[in-house]
Amino acid sequence: MKTPTQGTLTTDPVEEWHDLRRKWPTLADYSALVRLSHRVERLSATGALADQFVPVRLAVLSGATVDFLLPALRATLLLTGLRPSLHVTAYNQFVPTLLHPDDALVSFGPQVTLVVNTVHHIQEWPELGASLERVEAIVDEVCRSLLDPCAAFYERTGSEIVVNNFHPPPDRAIMNLGVKTPGDRTNFVRRVNVALGDRAPRYVHVNDVASLAEMRGLDRWFDSRYWFLAKQPVSFDCVADYCRSVAAMVGALLGCTRKCLVVDLDNTMWGGIIGDDGLSGIQIGEGSPEGEAFKAFQLYLRELKQRGVLLAVCSKNDERVARSPFTDHPEMVLRLDDFVAFIANWSPKSENIRAIAAELDLPLEAIVFVDDNPAERDEVARTLPEVGVPELPDDPAEFSRAIDSGRYFEIASLTSEDVSRTNAYRSRRAGRAELNHATDIRAYLKSLEMTASIRPFDDVSFERIVQLTNKTNQFNLTTRRVVRAEVERMASDPRWLTRAVRLKDRFGDHGLISVFFGHVDGADLLADAWLMSCRVLNRGVEQLLFNNVIAAARMADVKRVVGYYKPTDRNSIVKDHYQKLGFTRDGDMNGVERWTVLVAEAVHLEPCIAYDDLCPTD
Repeated sequence: MKTPTQGTLTTDPVEEWHDLRRKWPTLADYSALVRLSHRVERLSATGALADQFVPVRLAVLSGATVDFLLPALRATLLLTGLRPSLHVTAYNQFVPTLLHPDDALVSFGPQVTLVVNTVHHIQEWPELGASLERVEAIVDEVCRSLLDPCAAFYERTGSEIVVNNFHPPPDRAIMNLGVKTPGDRTNFVRRVNVALGDRAPRYVHVNDVASLAEMRGLDRWFDSRYWFLAKQPVSFDCVADYCRSVAAMVGALLGCTRKCLVVDLDNTMWGGIIGDDGLSGIQIGEGSPEGEAFKAFQLYLRELKQRGVLLAVCSKNDERVARSPFTDHPEMVLRLDDFVAFIANWSPKSENIRAIAAELDLPLEAIVFVDDNPAERDEVARTLPEVGVPELPDDPAEFSRAIDSGRYFEIASLTSEDVSRTNAYRSRRAGRAELNHATDIRAYLKSLEMTASIRPFDDVSFERIVQLTNKTNQFNLTTRRVVRAEVERMASDPRWLTRAVRLKDRFGDHGLISVFFGHVDGADLLADAWLMSCRVLNRGVEQLLFNNVIAAARMADVKRVVGYYKPTDRNSIVKDHYQKLGFTRDGDMNGVERWTVLVAEAVHLEPCIAYDDLCPTD
């Protein structure tokens, strides 16, 4: 019987789609990759997967041969959750194209541009005996020769740009002495890569080819024969790695990133079974190879948490016993405060993961589940195909690499909201616990002592605005995705009304939690996007923002505010949003609902939120 990667049709395209997404992170064989790319294309063409994708316009500027890459890249983008429209430029014209993009490329309007540059495009190399000062001057020139054209391209197109850094040259004339020799080519490339990362502006994103080559081995990553024969930048063995890396970066720019890692406990967080072996019998920490491996895995999880990934526990266990290592074992790296949800019982893990998703107001697509037991992984993968379920190897020393290879948590930037996300969710849980016992909802909302600020978009908030707009799926009226250049243009254009809302309460600072932007068209203000983090749902933020938008519209002599609702399988919670605010539905087009309210007739609402603002509210 043929496997799905060999082209066999199943009765359910969505089921097969999720099956391919689970297998993709471990696929390496190039011929299997090509077969899979054909299968993905056929599945995407059925129309049954329309809601699985975020559209993206991707330009590919080639400094090498990319024909063999494109099918795999397109398939990888689709498997990442992106439906790409590709614009591929002429071979080895990437620098002239960056400096002077033609009208066709500008009209295409790329949201993201991939520059396929290689170490062979470094134009100047130091002499072997060059001084450190001379080497640093050439490093500077190499960085400028790449970043200056990127700046020109960004100025003309506003596109986010992905460039490769450089793998080492395949040969070393002076062997190990090169480490102490500034002019050695390998040493020089290391300096260039560090400088490129340090100097890249925020719209240039560096695809870390050097690290990929180190992980796979330079002999596997780059084949000199194929470079000289066909200008192939990466070997057939590593095409999948390259495409996964690029697709993950593009996906991160458009919000296709998982948010929560749900972990098992026994033989996943430590060696042994806490209910049988007891606190002193589990393997964690110094003293044994297995214990040290589990400790290293916990250190990795803590680092994920520190950069914004939510951690949760799902274990078949007695809850009191399951919690004891986190409170009583001296070698545990993670503690109970590191988790936003903790479920230990004997129910199917798929049920518990659903409960965790509901508690956190996250879609299942935002979750990755890690468990050492293949039967548990299979149960979750079959029951909840939207959840990412990496295949864990038997050796705990390889756990973190297995998660990394799936590229589930790629990010394009790191904001203050990311760093404090776990605290924000814990505060939200404390607030929800009080709400469950409240009998007077308005009194409860007042007791939260909420304070909001509403500001036009500014450069301090650009990254978070892009991130929130691209990652928010539930409270999102139009599901429009943006890149930073679009946000910057809106912020500087007087025809656009932009608003970013921050919220604090007595439990903590929730950060930037809501975004609105719309443009004036004659006497109408057209709401292009209105979205909010679900962790502050039903707090009154939407009413406060409505008051602000109406006041701004009145000052701009706008007569009517027009809102749009594009229904998806994820945003049904806002289907009555405009109706609740007093809008009237006045039409539909291509499945998008149109709602309007006359500014003169809009009713001022009274949410229980104190207001600190530079923008008009009345």
